[in-house]
Amino acid sequence: MPVRMMHRAAIAAQLSALFLAGCSHVAGPAPVVVTMSFCGSGPQPMPTVVEVICNTDDITARNLVWTAWGKPTATAKGMAVVDLCAYTDCHTGAYSSVPIKLIVSKVTACTKNKRAYAALRYVFVDGSPWPGMPADMNTSNYIAAPKRTLPPRNQTVELTCG
Repeated sequence: MPVRMMHRAAIAAQLSALFLAGCSHVAGPAPVVVTMSFCGSGPQPMPTVVEVICNTDDITARNLVWTAWGKPTATAKGMAVVDLCAYTDCHTGAYSSVPIKLIVSKVTACTKNKRAYAALRYVFVDGSPWPGMPADMNTSNYIAAPKRTLPPRNQTVELTCG
């Protein structure tokens, strides 16, 4: 092979290497994923259904649409199916759908690249579906489901990493 061809081949190889180096990306850190876990569920990003009160059918938020997910505070709007018997001694349950807003906050570290919201607060947009019920009510004298868990007084639920 003549020297001139070897020289051109060497230049072509160097240009090819430079071109390929310019197209490759240096692997950066993996993106941080923010999730939430509720009532024993696995970690989920932006769930569309959330059982707000565990082990009961008192409040289940559905059709959730999230904004600002991954930020320190994210909100969702949707509809909640609520058990109107949560504060009364009825054995069959009476359900209604009401607008609800969920607010998740307190992003905490779970693993190296995973974060999760640690607090969930819920607000009934049109007011409580249980108007007039005292915040310190208990169910110890109920015939149906005595000592059942009631929705929290401050409308805030703790979440875990899952």
